Parts: sequence; structure tokens; C-alpha cells
Amino acid sequence: MTNNKGTKDWILDHALRYIYINEVIFVTLVMLCFIGELVAEFADRGVVLFYWLCMTPVFFICSLISEKVKSLKTGVKKLHLMRIEILYWGSAMTAVILIFLLWHAESIQAGAAAMSIHIILAHTLFLSGIVLGVQYYLVGIFLFVTAALTIFMSGTFGIDLVLMLPVIGLGFYLEKQYLFPTLKRTHDFTQEISDLKKAQDNKDNP
Repeated sequence: MTNNKGTKDWILDHALRYIYINEVIFVTLVMLCFIGELVAEFADRGVVLFYWLCMTPVFFICSLISEKVKSLKTGVKKLHLMRIEILYWGSAMTAVILIFLLWHAESIQAGAAAMSIHIILAHTLFLSGIVLGVQYYLVGIFLFVTAALTIFMSGTFGIDLVLMLPVIGLGFYLEKQYLFPTLKRTHDFTQEISDLKKAQDNKDNP
């Protein structure tokens, strides 16, 4: 039992330290958003609603993995950033559940409920960019744009595909040019380290 747990921990740690883990997470998020557009194009509105409902915890887990990767690569845990992510996604999941209940009570139609959840996820992913960097901004923008296209147009599958490829390319470009914050946003950690040093100094010199 202990060996199995140790093996699982080793596999998880190895995966989190994979050099391209941020790119994998980014492409996964974009692909999940694109699949959502495919589902909206070809499936019943109820299926679309359940798809975006299920994506809410998936996106939350991805954001937590990104924050964990950042802490591993910098060697510093920033607990308040983790709390911010939990607050973002906790409020998002609460809103999603309430919209689902509105649909269940037949106050709104399935299509409207699905689009509302779509927009909430776009907003939350965009806000996550404040903590996790430019790629999350791009995923949020991609969801905002696809939501707008769905609202104003029908049959947007081709446009969504055309948009998806530049978003992925731009995400890779910006990571290389402007440095994804996993390694470079040292100011996230400076204040906490300074506060710890001050607390230690006060303890040593009462």
C-alpha cells in the first residue's frame, strides 16, 4: 500500500515537473473550449449545459495545477494566490450551480443556461490570468469571443477553428517573448519573504 502511494506521488511529482507542463495545460484548456463549441454546434442544448457544468471543476483543477507548478519551479509557495484561485472558482461554481437550478426549475431554457455558464467560465478564466499569467487571459478571451459569435451567429464551427489556432500560437509566442509567470513573477513572492523576515527580526529583537 505504501509502495503504491509512493509510486503515485512520484508519478504526480514527475508530471508536475515536466518541462512543457504549462503548454500542455494551455492547449488542453483551449481544446476543451473548442470541444464545447462542437458540442453546442451538433448536440442538444441539454447536453451543452451538462458539458459546461462538468468543465467548471475541470478548469478549476487546471488552475490549481498551474499554481502548483509555479510553486515547484520557484521553490516558494504563495498561499494567498492559492486562496485567490479557490475564491475565484468557488464563486464561479456557486454561480454555475444556481444557473443549473434555474434551468431545473424551468425559469430559463437550456440554451440560455449553457450560454450563461459559458460566459461565467470565460470571466473566471480571464481573472485567473491575474494570478497565473497571459495564457489564462487568452483562454478567457477565446471563450468570450466564441460566446459572442454564438449569440450573434449560427454555425460558428469554422470560425471557432480559425480562431483556436492563432490563440494557441499567440499563447506560445507570448510565453517565449514575455515570459510565462511560473518562473519570472518573483514579485509575487518578495512581499511574503520580506514579511517573514520582519516577523523573525521582531521575534529575535522584542
